[in-house]
Amino acid sequence: MSTVSQATTSNNLSQQQMPGQPITDVGCMSETTVDEVAGMCAFTPVKPDHQPLLDNLAKVLPELEFSLVLTRGGWHRVGGLLSADGTRITHDLREWIEQECGGDVDVLSANYIHEDCIVTHLHGKTHYLVACTGDAPEAFIQLEIEELHEAVDHPLFEDDVMPDDIDDLIDPVGVTRLEQKPVDDAHYIFRRMTDIADYINSMEKIKGKWPSIKRFMQDWARSSASESGAFSDYWVFGLHAYSDEYGEPVIQAQPVSTHSGPITRLEKSQIMRGSKLANMIHGFDRDMDYPMAWYFYMLSHSAVPYQLAEAIHRDQMGAYDYLPPKDLKVLIDWYNKPYSV
Repeated sequence: MSTVSQATTSNNLSQQQMPGQPITDVGCMSETTVDEVAGMCAFTPVKPDHQPLLDNLAKVLPELEFSLVLTRGGWHRVGGLLSADGTRITHDLREWIEQECGGDVDVLSANYIHEDCIVTHLHGKTHYLVACTGDAPEAFIQLEIEELHEAVDHPLFEDDVMPDDIDDLIDPVGVTRLEQKPVDDAHYIFRRMTDIADYINSMEKIKGKWPSIKRFMQDWARSSASESGAFSDYWVFGLHAYSDEYGEPVIQAQPVSTHSGPITRLEKSQIMRGSKLANMIHGFDRDMDYPMAWYFYMLSHSAVPYQLAEAIHRDQMGAYDYLPPKDLKVLIDWYNKPYSV
């Protein structure tokens, strides 16, 4: 039995803010379980293979078998503030500024411009872990955990430079960057845990129509790609749930490939016919480690142009036969009613 409860629509778009940390989308799971997983992340040491994280996760959620399928790095956000001698002033710079001066930069400058305070940045990675809950492509739990490294970044104030507003003070352009010395050890922070099947159903309820991402997964289920393993071995989702300017709920899911290596771009100018075209798509599939990969990248990634599908369709309707019948059926359906995600 899953610990993740049934998703609803707008009621499940509520979010809670943890001081100095990213917004935690409680989404479609109980707050008790959120607290347990978040607490586990807080005390688990970061190791290169992340095995302690997986071991502790198995203790908290023994009925789910998680595996790490993707890590996305290279991002950062503003962290906290240190005094000149390295003493911690705050973990959350923006919150501290609001408390100190109510957003008035002149007041903050008068009090701190000669204090030589240092702003830190959080350099992060997002780890995507998945646990299957059934045979359908969408039957899995997606867990997102951030790994953060805090390092000194720049002075709060520079001589003869007065920021225009709070945003200019928090994340200025052209500021002198300090040597990126670490502030403390890397640590994990729970980001989000989502029952993907419930999430996709919520999309349908909110939009009042069948979302294209559902067709994407159904195409996976009826194509030869499904013979290579679980959908979540190859794809996770970038999830976005919020309220628009009119207060209406918006819920989105963008497929993200778990492939860690380079992705070959198939340019329109490279598209051939016959055996050369067959070799092109089969080569792409081998690189991605499953059949029909070209099709799913065409729907979700700029690496594969739509003209490729059109060329393959012309071949298959003519003298060539290099797609299995089930894959040809998927292609014909797309040709008659194209879509993307």
